[in-house]
Amino acid sequence: MSKDPGQPLPSVEVSEAEVHLRRLFRLSLDLMCVAGFDGYFKRVNPAFERVLGYQPDELLARQFVEFVHPDDRDSTRREVERLSDGEMTIDFENRYRTHDGEYRYLAWRAAPMVDSGLIYAVARDITEQKADEELLARQSKELARSNADLEQFANVASHDLRAPLRSIVTLTRFIEEDLGEAIPQKTREHLEELRRRALRMTALTDDLLVYSQAGRQPDEIEEVDTGKLVRDVAFLLDAPDAFEIVADESLPIFETARGPLEQVLRNLIGNALKHHDRRVGRIEVSARDAGTSWELRVSDDGPGIPEFDRTHAFGLFPRDGSGRGERRGMGLALVQRIVERLGGGVEFESGSDRGAVVRFEWPKIIAAEPRPDLPRGGGDDAQTADH
Repeated sequence: MSKDPGQPLPSVEVSEAEVHLRRLFRLSLDLMCVAGFDGYFKRVNPAFERVLGYQPDELLARQFVEFVHPDDRDSTRREVERLSDGEMTIDFENRYRTHDGEYRYLAWRAAPMVDSGLIYAVARDITEQKADEELLARQSKELARSNADLEQFANVASHDLRAPLRSIVTLTRFIEEDLGEAIPQKTREHLEELRRRALRMTALTDDLLVYSQAGRQPDEIEEVDTGKLVRDVAFLLDAPDAFEIVADESLPIFETARGPLEQVLRNLIGNALKHHDRRVGRIEVSARDAGTSWELRVSDDGPGIPEFDRTHAFGLFPRDGSGRGERRGMGLALVQRIVERLGGGVEFESGSDRGAVVRFEWPKIIAAEPRPDLPRGGGDDAQTADH
């Protein structure tokens, strides 16, 4: 056994290449060693002392498995047996006890020299990486639990609120019928306002449920004719006859997740219909090839969008800019969530005083596998989509 492990083994003549190798051995930030099939280190570099805190003599005097965590010793012995059979070690991990009694995670790569009974090995300290992975795993678990709690809350809230809200609307009608012509005009207006607010509350709770459930199921990839999809959406929204919903010839036919794309278009087109201030109007959907994605635009000739609403529209239940402080729906928040989960973006396009243009990017390629946050199409979101 060498008495001075930090010095090179005796040799008659040392080549220039060997001098360079020995210098790298001493300077390496990684742990480098020569070990034997007998279970003892033969030589270690200074990084062992820096990481584990032992002097070289301490490491060479005992079998290296004695420094290994008790739970990792059997796997370490098996790995040495594999090396003795001539197999290489790639990314083997175990824990080594430090001089202070703590343990550090080491990731090993090793190559055997079976004829000489030696193992040449390099190890990297991955303790901090392991700590980060454990923290990420805990946070992911907590996030999953939080999302499950949110979905359960939204389901319960939506279900439990629907019935009493419907009852409020029904009771207002009963009161009007009971009072008949004797009902004062002011009272009639109050009842109408109560009905409107109850229906609004129903829409908000439904929006919350849709938003919380977004992405719980994967979507199949299929060929989608975007122009036909726009025409189908227009038919389902039942726009007034005086409104023209145009699917531009630039709209592509490509393979994508139909459900989320349909939901985005339904929200944006329905939003433009709902907030138009004239009996006659035009809404156009067009596209532009943006390389790895399609840039789609939904434009209308309505009253436009005030600067306040543009700033806050993509938030959850944004307040309108009327001064009344009312909460609007989650249509645009849902659009943003769908598009961003696919790696795209959505924004308002600045333009003239009248009209609004919403532009969003839709990737040309979507993985045909379950994704964490892509909602399926369905539900009359046009009724709850708001700027």
